[in-house]
Amino acid sequence: MSYEKYYGRIPLPLFVVDLQGSVIYANGEGKKILPEDENKESYRIDQIWMIDHSAHHFMKELNCSSTENPVEIVFTSVLDKEAHLIEISYLEENLMLFVCMKTLTSNHEENMKQELSELHLKHDFLIAENPDGIIFVDPDGRITDINQSLQFMIGYEKCEIIHTYEHNISFQELKRIKYYTNKALRGKAQVYETSITHKNGDLIYIEVKTIPIKIHQSYIGAYNILKDITAYKLAQQEAFKQEELLRSLINSMPEFVVFQNHDGRILEMNQYAKKLFNLEGQEVVGKTFTEIGSTEWDAIPFLKEAFPSELTKHNASNIQFEHQLLHNGEERTFDIVKAAGPLGEGKRGYLISIGRDSTHRKKVEEDLIETKELLESIFSNSADGISVITLNGEVLKTNLAFQRLYGYSEEEMPLNMMEFYPDGNRDEAKSICDTVTSGKEIIGYEDVRKHKDGRLLEVSVTYSPLRDQDGNVLAISAFTRYIGDRKRTEELLIRSEKLSVIGQLAAAVAHEVRNPLTAVKGFIQLYKDKIDGEIHELMLSEMNRTENIISEFLSLAKPQAVTYQQANVTTLICETLSIMDSQARINNVCIKKDLQEALDFVECEVNQIKQVLINLIKNGIESMPGGGELTIQTSQEDETFRIAISDQGVGISEERLKHLGDPFFSNKEAGTGLGLVVCYKIVHEHGGRIEFDSELGVGTTVSVLLPLKPLKVPVTTRDL
Repeated sequence: MSYEKYYGRIPLPLFVVDLQGSVIYANGEGKKILPEDENKESYRIDQIWMIDHSAHHFMKELNCSSTENPVEIVFTSVLDKEAHLIEISYLEENLMLFVCMKTLTSNHEENMKQELSELHLKHDFLIAENPDGIIFVDPDGRITDINQSLQFMIGYEKCEIIHTYEHNISFQELKRIKYYTNKALRGKAQVYETSITHKNGDLIYIEVKTIPIKIHQSYIGAYNILKDITAYKLAQQEAFKQEELLRSLINSMPEFVVFQNHDGRILEMNQYAKKLFNLEGQEVVGKTFTEIGSTEWDAIPFLKEAFPSELTKHNASNIQFEHQLLHNGEERTFDIVKAAGPLGEGKRGYLISIGRDSTHRKKVEEDLIETKELLESIFSNSADGISVITLNGEVLKTNLAFQRLYGYSEEEMPLNMMEFYPDGNRDEAKSICDTVTSGKEIIGYEDVRKHKDGRLLEVSVTYSPLRDQDGNVLAISAFTRYIGDRKRTEELLIRSEKLSVIGQLAAAVAHEVRNPLTAVKGFIQLYKDKIDGEIHELMLSEMNRTENIISEFLSLAKPQAVTYQQANVTTLICETLSIMDSQARINNVCIKKDLQEALDFVECEVNQIKQVLINLIKNGIESMPGGGELTIQTSQEDETFRIAISDQGVGISEERLKHLGDPFFSNKEAGTGLGLVVCYKIVHEHGGRIEFDSELGVGTTVSVLLPLKPLKVPVTTRDL
């Protein structure tokens, strides 16, 4: 290689030196600093500069240092005793390039000492003020110096550490320091974490960086930088603890939990999932569900798609849905949640899939829905009126039967239960609410309630508390049943009991009175010529009246053969009126007819119905001693035929109306009340009923209601 071509014109002294220290080439400027010796053709570097060792030894150490970057060294010139700053660098294999960068002044040594002193001050300041602890160790691993920060860190004074640290540092800690110091003295810095015991006994976690100290190509020790990472380690331990707790929690969850990365590889899977997917004992982390698929569980294909399109397309944080899965041929329902989250800065996200087996819950829900539908059906279709009321008496809900009973639509329904009470009986409503709120039931409470049109309804109400799962009363349920018909039935039963008593009395009277009466009447007729004519007529008249009374008794007591037949009621009325017309004229009563032909015949015993009509018409005529109008109207109402007989008499008070039909109760001074009893009996046996409507000073209307449909079981007269 032609060194002159490359280096000849460089204005600095330059030398090419081999590994033996011999100068192979010197440029023009370099030759100027060579010692003057005409006999010498070659030089070694130790002949050019003052070097502590031989040129060969120096080059060997320089080569061992394996310095890739140029190094600067100050040598004293042999020629003029001036200091030269030499830059040494590798040139090529086995050759190095020495370049004299500059010649230092004659007071260089003192400048060097001053710079060195300043360097020592800077070094000491840097060590002293460093927030991390620093330890200087000699090649034997002995501590030679520490800084103030270390003293604060471990609680020991410098005098307790320097040269006497074996007494204060445990064997294991000492062994660890020596181990890493020895490794650093081989030329490579060491970084490790360890712990050291504070003087007060606390354990301190530290990060140690051991850096070798090299002077003149020799390692004279190492310094250790100790960073207190106790807070970090405790936080790390707490994080590990929380991670274990979280893992324990996830493993104890009754849902399957699966974490997957963006590529569908499993990051974590809890125990329930492994058991559910038949993956117990298998290593699943880092694998995809395709790689670990099970033919017995169709959830595997379901989990193959790591990130569902719903999450990626709509940028949603999570999606929730229900999914039916087959496991060993059994269909099971799962509530699934899939959520995405980040793994960290610069890392792709993860997906968590959580699934709860809701098969049982779904079955319970279906049963509850069926139960609810059943209850709704019972509520809606119940014949009894049902209402739900708050503890303050507010009406929350009513069924159709309740609305029909009181005449309100759902939109018109009053807001408070007090509006159903006559005159808004607040005290009674409050008493009922208080009783039920205390947890008691009110069963079969009979009272009257107000219809929308103002009518009073006889009802039986059962109030019950509605409780929550803790037993607290939340509301009140009220089952309302109309009992007006039942009340009338009970009245009929009472009357039947009375008729039974009358029947027994009638039989006794017929037996005990009629025979003696026949004998007395016979003797009266026998002595007709011997008794004054008027007196005789009066006696016979009273005897006939007595016989009529006994006959009425016997009509109650004596069983009669009854033959039911289809009859035209209008014809029956006309035939009866022909009988009663003469009596009406005698009493100055005008009979008016408003008769509507029945579409169907009435099945009845003709003579008994005539007897009823005669009694009722006779009562109407007798109620108008000064004459008047008696109106007879007929009408068909659904399956019932109504016969209404209206007079213009004095009327009947409401109190007396209640007792009509009772034996021996009559509005007439000489009446026995038995005629009306017989009428009630006959109409009842025909499956009908008698209704009275009267107003004092206006008149009375009595209505006979007979069924148009034939009786399935004919009713016969019986002993009462």
